[in-house]
Amino acid sequence: MMKEEDLPRNVYYGDGSPIEDSVMQYLNELYRQNAVSFSWRERDVLMLNNMMVAHSRNPFVGERKIVVALGNLVRKEMLGTDVTEVGHPHR
Repeated sequence: MMKEEDLPRNVYYGDGSPIEDSVMQYLNELYRQNAVSFSWRERDVLMLNNMMVAHSRNPFVGERKIVVALGNLVRKEMLGTDVTEVGHPHR
C-alpha cells in the first residue's frame, strides 16, 4: 500500500542507502544497554536536553499530563550574560 521510503520505521544513511538490519539490531541493543528507566511517582518532573539525549517512553496505564517548553540554543560562552542579550526572538 505504501512505498518503502514512506514507511514510518525506515532508516537510511546520509547518502540515502538503507541501513542494514544487522546494523539496526546492533544500534537497538546499544540503546537498550544504555537506557535509563525509573518508576514515575505523582508530581514527578523530567527535564532533558533534546539535543543531548535520545528519549522515548515505555507503555503505561493511566492519565498523564505533558507540558513542553522550548528554549533558544545557547552557546557556552553566552552563559552569564544578560538574558535579553541571549537570542531573544523579538530583537
